[in-house]
Amino acid sequence: MSAVAASPAESSEKAPDAAPSGAGPGPAAAAGDAMIRAAGLGKRFKIYRSPWLRMAEWATADRVKRHTDFWAVRDVSFELRRGECLGVLGANGAGKSTLLKVITGALRATEGSCEVRGRVLSMLELGAGLNRELTGRQNIYNMARLLNFPPRFARERIEAIEAFADIGEFFDRPVKLYSTGMSVRVTFSMFAEFRPEVLIVDEALSVGDVFFQQRCAERIHELLDGGMTMLLASHDMGAIDNLCNRAITLHRGRTLHAGAPRDAISAYYASLRDKRIRPGQKWVPRSDAADEDRSLPTAGDVLRHDVIGKARHTMGRRQGRGGLRILAAQVTASDGRDTLEFDPGETMTVHAAIEAVEAVSHPRSGIRFHDRFGVQIYAAGTAQLDHALPSMAPGDRIVVRFQVELNLRAGSYTFGLGASEPPQDDGDPNGALFHDVLPSLGPIRVRSRPGQPQPFFGITRLPMSVAHRMERQGAPEA
Repeated sequence: MSAVAASPAESSEKAPDAAPSGAGPGPAAAAGDAMIRAAGLGKRFKIYRSPWLRMAEWATADRVKRHTDFWAVRDVSFELRRGECLGVLGANGAGKSTLLKVITGALRATEGSCEVRGRVLSMLELGAGLNRELTGRQNIYNMARLLNFPPRFARERIEAIEAFADIGEFFDRPVKLYSTGMSVRVTFSMFAEFRPEVLIVDEALSVGDVFFQQRCAERIHELLDGGMTMLLASHDMGAIDNLCNRAITLHRGRTLHAGAPRDAISAYYASLRDKRIRPGQKWVPRSDAADEDRSLPTAGDVLRHDVIGKARHTMGRRQGRGGLRILAAQVTASDGRDTLEFDPGETMTVHAAIEAVEAVSHPRSGIRFHDRFGVQIYAAGTAQLDHALPSMAPGDRIVVRFQVELNLRAGSYTFGLGASEPPQDDGDPNGALFHDVLPSLGPIRVRSRPGQPQPFFGITRLPMSVAHRMERQGAPEA
């Protein structure tokens, strides 16, 4: 990890007895002020196919272009205020690390501007920043001197740093003997005790065991509550969701989405799997999803009343690519009883619990019915009913309710459930990319009603009505 101050002009004029709050370059910021303001940031690299082409371009004073421009970051803008945490998401190569290096001053921006206020510390690269020949303790004192802290500053905090790092006797051994996790522990512990006004972190918090990660999250929340501002780039979606107020998703160097962390996470997963997203294109969260019904049972409730595990002919016959998985299904009658037996015309309610294994932007679900010969009698789903489901990230669960009037003649039937999404080529409005299909659930039995007339004849009842007009002979016409 490397420690980077916000400005080369550190507060060398600070009195030795100044409050041990850090080496503070830049103007102080009041509560609510913008600590980081980026406007149209861009970083271009010149790509040469060989060193000779670089020399040829240099020899012509750049009059002859021998390189290809590669924009690692382009037109990125955001504002981060005191006490906020902004997450930066993106696939490998999306420009996250380059953006953070431009903000810290490790790289010079090609275009745009960036203003950073207050005391800044950054953890940018695993294994960097610490002197490998010095011990952990010696590195603490050395870093405090580099950051222009008063001499007593590190001494007053060394015990707290050692306790938080919790690496035992390795704290007094050379860093070259450390694992990557130990280096991260020492660096984060040091920065947490140095109390920066702005902390910039690139991936480092995902290293270490779960207990250390929990302590890091607790300390970060404490620092944020105290007014620290944080910029966090990570592939750890849990950290982004838990720590950040807002997040931006980068795609090929440009901002794909900026907003709530959950929406940015969905945009990130969409960028991984949707190759049609172009550089500079904006990702829009699903706004057409129907309002959810909070009266529906939870996925856990459905699992407790599951009928899938009871279906003898289902397990081993699942079909689909696996991005969505149907966890369980509950079947109830009109009065709420769990049952697979119904009267003709009675409403059958099916609750399907579905879990996302990968990100799916436009999930769908459907139900189908087959008779005893395997003939499909009826099939429909959320697409046919014009009911849009919200986008799902890995681990998300959704419960979908289907209510069907069983206008079937007496007999036995099976039903199937499916989870899908629209085909990526968008060529067929009735097509689907199936993630999970359970073809044979049940069986459902539609009871006969002895002594009563059949409600209809044939396989199924069609929507039908009847009316009449009678003319009696000899009666005047009305």
